[in-house]
Amino acid sequence: MSGSQAKKYSLEFFKGSKKALQGQITVEVDGHKQTFPVIHAEVRANEIVFDFDMSGGDPGRNNIIGVVIGKAYLNTKVEFVGHGDPVYLLFQDSVQEWVATKGWIRVEWQEGSKKIAGLLDDVQGDRDGNSILTGGKFEVTLD
Repeated sequence: MSGSQAKKYSLEFFKGSKKALQGQITVEVDGHKQTFPVIHAEVRANEIVFDFDMSGGDPGRNNIIGVVIGKAYLNTKVEFVGHGDPVYLLFQDSVQEWVATKGWIRVEWQEGSKKIAGLLDDVQGDRDGNSILTGGKFEVTLD
């Protein structure tokens, strides 16, 4: 389904935010498969936001994978083409921080559903030496 055929969601659905009840992302980072819990997920008027915690429970570390996807791009494979358009993915750990410029993501969600699921692959930033996320998937349950 192309972006122009994307499902239109009612404005009523987006009134008030929906927070994550539970969920996680499993992704291969530089050849090592890892799983991180969701710490924030929110349905907004025009987008859905996710944050996955890579800190291992250490409150002094702000290590996250953050994703923002416009509702017009749900249920379709989206290529990362630049900094934040049409979908934004931030990777931040203790040694690097970058925004995805290569790879793809697909976020599946239907109005009224409490489950959001996604796939991503070959995600990397525009600088050599950054981590590469491969074979990733996530699932989040909204409240």
